[in-house]
Amino acid sequence: MWLPDKAFEFFHISKQTVDSLREDLAAVRAERDTLKIQLATSTNHFDWLRIRINTLEAERAQLIEKAYGIRIPVPEIVRPNVNPLELNADLFNDIGDDAAKKLGLPVYGN
Repeated sequence: MWLPDKAFEFFHISKQTVDSLREDLAAVRAERDTLKIQLATSTNHFDWLRIRINTLEAERAQLIEKAYGIRIPVPEIVRPNVNPLELNADLFNDIGDDAAKKLGLPVYGN
């Protein structure tokens, strides 16, 4: 079977292109690893600071109670629970055209 040379040119990738893509990939991976380390460090610092502030607030409340006999509420900084989205999770729940019309929502594509 005969194929013209132009058909093979679509599949030709130069060595320079592959090498530059590999260099870019290595740079992105190095940046990703650096960001992971920075995130872990920042998280540890925030946790230490959060615990220290909570301890100081509790001590302050105890001192005010001891000195003045006044009980005050102690504020507390808590870490929020973060649930990362799954990549294949449904972000939008389609209620359907009929239900949208009943709710008075605009229906597109009709």
